[in-house]
Amino acid sequence: MKSKKWVFSPREKEILDRILELAIEMTGSESGSLLLKDESEQLYIAAGKNIFPEHLGKRVDTREASVSALVSESGQPLIIDDRDPQNLSRRRSRLHSSISLPVSYENGEVVGVLNLNAVSRRFSERDIPRLEALAESIALLLRENFLRNQRESRIVALSEIISLFGSVRCFESAEEVFEGLSNSVRMLTGASEMAVFKLSARRPYRVFRANWPAELSWGKLDSLHQPIKEVLDKKFPGLVRFNGRESLLLPMVSAHTDKYVLVVFLNEKLDLLDLLILSIVATLAVSCLDNLYFLKTTEKFTRERERNRLARELHDGLAQILASLQIYFHFLEGKLPMEDAATRLLVEKIKLLTSAGIEESRFILSELKGSFVSNRELESRLEEVVQKFIPPQVKVQKEFHLGYGKMPFWVYKTIVSIVQEALSNVQRHAHAREAKVMVGVREDGKLHISIEDDGVGFSPSEVRKATGEHFGLTNLRTRVRLLKGRLRILSSPGKGTKVRATIPLEVLQG
Repeated sequence: MKSKKWVFSPREKEILDRILELAIEMTGSESGSLLLKDESEQLYIAAGKNIFPEHLGKRVDTREASVSALVSESGQPLIIDDRDPQNLSRRRSRLHSSISLPVSYENGEVVGVLNLNAVSRRFSERDIPRLEALAESIALLLRENFLRNQRESRIVALSEIISLFGSVRCFESAEEVFEGLSNSVRMLTGASEMAVFKLSARRPYRVFRANWPAELSWGKLDSLHQPIKEVLDKKFPGLVRFNGRESLLLPMVSAHTDKYVLVVFLNEKLDLLDLLILSIVATLAVSCLDNLYFLKTTEKFTRERERNRLARELHDGLAQILASLQIYFHFLEGKLPMEDAATRLLVEKIKLLTSAGIEESRFILSELKGSFVSNRELESRLEEVVQKFIPPQVKVQKEFHLGYGKMPFWVYKTIVSIVQEALSNVQRHAHAREAKVMVGVREDGKLHISIEDDGVGFSPSEVRKATGEHFGLTNLRTRVRLLKGRLRILSSPGKGTKVRATIPLEVLQG
């Protein structure tokens, strides 16, 4: 974490002024100033004694061959007077002498320049040791100021992060959690390029990115696989060199959700305290993911409990009424004058409607209970549908390869409806001599439905232009879409029709 600008307390300003006064007294100077580097590495006048007030805060372009720029770049003291061979003074004639010393940290990094000016005397090499001691004092004060500002900024950032992760928005989705995590890391490190990878057992993949190069997918992170494994085992952030840049690996490990890792391209170096704080942030993100998991689990449990309640009420209410109605009507049927054609038609209609009501109530019950139907039951039902909807004069070829699995009742019902609708179209419109019905699970794990006929066919584009898509075809598309599948209808006049649907494996498994 790097300070963006120097912010001094009143006490620190007082100490800096006192050091400048002491330097002036020790050397017999008339004025003095302290220049510091700002966030863009440019020098500016941060403090001064006996200088024009408007000069405070003024920048010094380090690209120019000025005294301060040379001292900042070289890290060595420099004395300037009228004998200056480099002619660095901006004045045509130099009437005073000046001395400039670098203000440096222990590692040699120059963070400022101490300048003193005198008219009544000339500076010499003997002045340097005493002034270097004062420059070291300034460096110590700057170092303490940097650490204090760093601590304060960390506390402020951490407070904002805790507030962020405590908000309700973190419970809305995993995407919201990762967005909050990326904002937190940006506040703490200043980095903006990062991505979250989900470490699933089958194939890890990226689930979130912020300014992350799109081409850097998991497959391009081969060199990070071992370092990522190490940080996951330790459950602590790690630093690694990746893609030519210093990078952060931030693991997120939970007992309830999947494992994730945040990969960040860094702009600044991080220390141990930074990593400790980032570890806390990762823990907050994991807590949000856990809460999201428990919330969804609770909602699922609540939905299941409500479905079971509705199923019980339906079974004990409407289903029992329909079953009783069917029984009583059966007794009534024997006492009606069945010789009358109108009476027979009315009786058949009532029987069909009662049977349909019972069948529909069973379907709703099965769906509410989340019942599963075996693939063998589906094959048997498809056999019935083919016999019912294919006319006797049409030669039909049937192939069912569904195996021994199970599927949710609503999926079973929708597949039956798809086949039934397609065969209904063959029955009413095709005028076919041969038909082929194939339903099976192939090597790709998907369910494939294919219904073909050699009938009159049609032009799908012409039908849409004339009247809009046929109602039966619309039904087909709607039902296939419910199963998240794909539907293709291939037909042309005189060349029959092919209806092909593909249902994904995850739908079949519920």
